Amino acid sequence: MHRVSCQINSALTSFNDALELATDQREIQHVCLYEIGWCSMIEMNFHDAYKSFERLKNESRWSQCYYAYLTGVCQGASGDLEGAISVFRDVQKLFKRKNNQIEQFSFRKAERLRRMSPTRELCILAAIEVLYLWKALQNCSSTKLQLMSQVLQEIDDVSYVGLKFLLLGAIHKCLGNKRDAIQFFQLAARDEAGRQTNSYVQPYSCYELGCVLLENPESVGKGKALLLQAKEDYVGYDFENRLQVRIHSALASLKEVVSQ
Repeated sequence: MHRVSCQINSALTSFNDALELATDQREIQHVCLYEIGWCSMIEMNFHDAYKSFERLKNESRWSQCYYAYLTGVCQGASGDLEGAISVFRDVQKLFKRKNNQIEQFSFRKAERLRRMSPTRELCILAAIEVLYLWKALQNCSSTKLQLMSQVLQEIDDVSYVGLKFLLLGAIHKCLGNKRDAIQFFQLAARDEAGRQTNSYVQPYSCYELGCVLLENPESVGKGKALLLQAKEDYVGYDFENRLQVRIHSALASLKEVVSQ
């Protein structure tokens, strides 16, 4: 409940207390470790985050590939780049469920980061990307969001430009800066250079831009058109089903408003 209501420090205290008490209950320990990892990522405390995900990678039976990716990303974001590259190698070995979209995503992202010898900033970008895709950016404080924005602004790798703009748009949307959010989403939607490496960026950007425009009565038409574009013009990208559900919900809400 604390994490849902954005009381992250209180949530961390509760989960750490529960972890200490659950000495003989492995499943409860794993739930606590998962939440501690996520709360620590939200707080940009990447050292504690990677330590939690590392235990899950080693102890949990559920998607060690995914936990290895989160471990590597947070380890790199904490500054331990050599350790991160070593863990990214483990992701390849742990990639077992070939049809699982989370493991497919984790495998591809880990391979790309491993091959390019990542910087700390790119690992932080990868952590922010996970927070965005799992809809956890809205749990971040304004201070942390502004810090994330500063880190992203420093990244100039051409293949990450579109993703950088999408994440900046999402951050400014959370901060209530609609004008900046619109500009970043527009830039992300136009990105062609990174389309092969981050295939979901364009459809997600169209969706995000459409949702922001729907909030203004004068731009509802443009917003709806962008939602339909995101729904119909793109296929075969990461987390496609997840976005299609969000688009369907947004269009259904629009119909309800119109009918009223």
